[in-house]
Amino acid sequence: MEPSTSAAAEVRERDREKLLGKKEKGRTGGIICDLLLRLLALLLTLGALLVIASNEQPQNVFYTLAPGIPGFIARITVYFHDFPALTYFLVANGVAVLYSILSIVMSLINRGGMKGLTMVLIVLDLAILALLFSSLGAALDVGLIAYNGLQRAQWWKICNVFQRFCNMGAAAVALSAGAALIFFLLVVLGAVTLYRRII
Repeated sequence: MEPSTSAAAEVRERDREKLLGKKEKGRTGGIICDLLLRLLALLLTLGALLVIASNEQPQNVFYTLAPGIPGFIARITVYFHDFPALTYFLVANGVAVLYSILSIVMSLINRGGMKGLTMVLIVLDLAILALLFSSLGAALDVGLIAYNGLQRAQWWKICNVFQRFCNMGAAAVALSAGAALIFFLLVVLGAVTLYRRII
């Protein structure tokens, strides 16, 4: 009877080791995925920051003061800081860049799986996600008016004149939207990780 008991104990121990090995591999895969997502978010927010910060375009524009009066050509340069919404967009992406660097360090520290630090990362990721979404909304609003104009307010579209400026702004918005999506995935990944540790 003893040999079969010891054999059963050996099988249980082997199964337990396999299960722990799978859990360890899953945890390592989760840590690598978290770090890669955070690095990608850093690169995207940094890209959006650099694109919007360097966004300016000089252009010769023809003006007429009134019908029948000869017009004149003026050289106008449009900068991102001419639009408060784009300045907010720049600041929001700058904060996201700094937080991404900090969160990579915090994620490396959290390899051991401290529940408290995981919760802090989830809350901070969510705050950065909200910040990015609000700045995206502001930048998209200004961008749509720049592309389409607003006839009722007599705001004329400017993207037909300042095309490069608008295209660079659209590229920065796309980069920042990608980063916001990654922060959303990080919140979901952190919540699932926290749920698995609790259960």
